[in-house]
Amino acid sequence: QQEDTSAKIQVFLGVFVGVLLRWLYGIVVDVIKGGPWNFGNLSIIIARLVIALIVTVFVFSGYWGKVKDQSWSMRFLNSLVYGFSIDALVGPWMY
Repeated sequence: QQEDTSAKIQVFLGVFVGVLLRWLYGIVVDVIKGGPWNFGNLSIIIARLVIALIVTVFVFSGYWGKVKDQSWSMRFLNSLVYGFSIDALVGPWMY
């Protein structure tokens, strides 16, 4: 039971970090294009964190069933990439 709980936390954090990494990736691309490091004001940062949590909660339950039988390293890597790709779908609706 404890292993199952820690694996769920691992997948949840992997998806959440993946969503946040996609946001940071967008900022880095803007910097490479010659723009400033602009994370937005505090309300934008809080909104991104809240939306990342909401997206993570919604996709977690469906995704957990797919990765629960994988090894811990593959489970985390897959959930990280899944979070990144989910934010690529959801991110454009936020601007």
